[in-house]
Amino acid sequence: MVILPESLRSSRRVIGLFVVPIAAILFWRTAYPTITWWDSSEYSLAAATLGVIPAPGSLLLTLLGWPLAHLSFGSTSAHVLNLFAGVLAAITAGLVYIVALRILPAPPNGSASLGAAFGALAFAFGDTLWEHASKFTPYVLTVVFTGLILLSMLRWWEEAEQPDAWRWIALLGLLFGLDFSVHRTNALLLPGALVWILWRHPRALRSPKVWLGGASGLIAGLAVQLLIIPIAVFTRSPLNFNDPSTWSRFWQYVSLESRGGGFLVEFFPRNAPFWSVQVADLVRVLGANFLNWSGSAGVLGALPAIAAVGGLVVLWRRNRRLALAFACMLCLQMAATVLYFNIPAQYFRSFDRHYMPILTTIGVLVAYGVAVSMQTVTTVMRTRPRALAVGALAVLVPAGQLIGNWSAHDASRRFFTHDFAANALETLPPNAIFFTVGDNDTFPLLYLQAVEGVRRDVAVINLSLANLPWFAEQLQRRDPSFPLAMSAAERTAWAARAGSDTMLTIPVTGTPEELGLAPGTTLPKSIAIRVKPQYARMIPSEILLLDVVRANHWERPLCFAITGGAETMLWLKAYGRPDGLFWRIVPQREPHADDALLRGNLLTRSRYRGYADSHVRIDEFSERIGSLYHSALQPLLAADQARGDIGRCREDRNALMAAVPPARLAMPADMRKRIESACGAAR
Repeated sequence: MVILPESLRSSRRVIGLFVVPIAAILFWRTAYPTITWWDSSEYSLAAATLGVIPAPGSLLLTLLGWPLAHLSFGSTSAHVLNLFAGVLAAITAGLVYIVALRILPAPPNGSASLGAAFGALAFAFGDTLWEHASKFTPYVLTVVFTGLILLSMLRWWEEAEQPDAWRWIALLGLLFGLDFSVHRTNALLLPGALVWILWRHPRALRSPKVWLGGASGLIAGLAVQLLIIPIAVFTRSPLNFNDPSTWSRFWQYVSLESRGGGFLVEFFPRNAPFWSVQVADLVRVLGANFLNWSGSAGVLGALPAIAAVGGLVVLWRRNRRLALAFACMLCLQMAATVLYFNIPAQYFRSFDRHYMPILTTIGVLVAYGVAVSMQTVTTVMRTRPRALAVGALAVLVPAGQLIGNWSAHDASRRFFTHDFAANALETLPPNAIFFTVGDNDTFPLLYLQAVEGVRRDVAVINLSLANLPWFAEQLQRRDPSFPLAMSAAERTAWAARAGSDTMLTIPVTGTPEELGLAPGTTLPKSIAIRVKPQYARMIPSEILLLDVVRANHWERPLCFAITGGAETMLWLKAYGRPDGLFWRIVPQREPHADDALLRGNLLTRSRYRGYADSHVRIDEFSERIGSLYHSALQPLLAADQARGDIGRCREDRNALMAAVPPARLAMPADMRKRIESACGAAR
């Protein structure tokens, strides 16, 4: 007899109901208050505007997020969506709890239920799930589907020999089909699911009902992806990648043609050494989530791994067939993941988000391991004090995860992305055309414009996307007034030309004030630019830039984000004036900085929340942006020194150093020394 309080012993459901709210409250407490880098701003923008995300996208997440983004809870759309991500992650923890209890051979008692809850919370508080539970991305919805797939597989296992067991196969087919509209990662569970069926009841595959049910469910789930066609037709979102409004473009979108095609199935050749890079990357993420004894929690960080291994061992002793099926499924899931993603060496982003289904499967073993440990020990220790002592020890499993990961994942005061986007937009001249290069200098700006109404007069043009064949056409269709004059045939002709230089004469029109210059500045009648392709022939982004320069006639300011470096301006580089987080093209060669404008843009009009707060952790990309702020200030400091105004130089330097302390940026020592020693020794 297990000696536990009657309320726990009699109601496993009550215990289970606490898993989801406890996890959700923690995720809400640590959620980002606004957008953050990479996928967060992109998916928040898509949900708020019903847009089409770059393939593979996440149509289902967009559809779920769209009504939530328009609910007013006294917060921003991004924050509401981030809270929704926390709910999805908490639901995943609840599913892990349910699956772990169903693996037990008999109805679990109170101690087992409590142990499974502790194990599920340990999974929830792990490094990777917590990281993505605080921001709106498709990866938390992916693991909800992982949990549902595992639960459906287990329910089929329990009823495999029953006449109606095919219904669970139909549900599995539906879940795999729907996941195609989430982020497709769970498709890597298919080999494991097939082995699962063969191991338990291979004769099931002889049944027409099984095949018909599974195929019908899969087709029904896949059909949801067709909704992207009417969305692409009617959306007014700034996101409409590949414009999949026709059957041919729809197929290009779903087959990932813009990223290589063939659904990116390329097992060979390997992009990096299989064992030392690709498998090692997965092992690194597994260690960070289940075996991290080097963090602030110390040896407690190893408890989840011990629980998972112990759970598999106990399962082997109790139900060898189920243990073998589970182990084979997990191994196949890991192998398929490493083989499919085929990551390059030193890839610029971690692939931890794509390993989350694997983490969920292991999370079930963690919860099961803690559950059977609690069940076994409290059965042996038949007194209430001893049982409570065991329960207190089991609490250490999630507590270790909580202690070890709190500081890294408390994002409640991180405004780095929002501030960078606002700083860039709000300091641009009116009606500017702003050329950007990557995800993080583009999608946060588009989110602020479309959702929060910040500087909608600015046209943001991503030069990387400008290389895609549909970009110029879509740009012209969305804004007929945008300065583009070339037809599709003319762009094709330019692309076919051999790589010879072209002299381009641009007449200068407008007043000095309209061109961003000081009143009374003498203007040239024209400027001559040698257009030189970067490669053998001009690429689409170069052709688009050439078209804009010729058609604009100086009517709209042309500005380039400093995130891509001065080379982004190509043959306009000599005419770029540093104005803060961007260069503005002016009709002067090697123009000097406008001191007052640069000082106002960087030291008066910009915000740098969190950089000087030692309680706010600065992520790696925000550190790069912080260093970029200091780089943007250098022309002003050089101008101060050129005038001999060392006092003003130090004042400007110290103002930015106080707002964005170099010591908090983990920048190279020589760069930090240059910043601190500019204008003389730092005060």
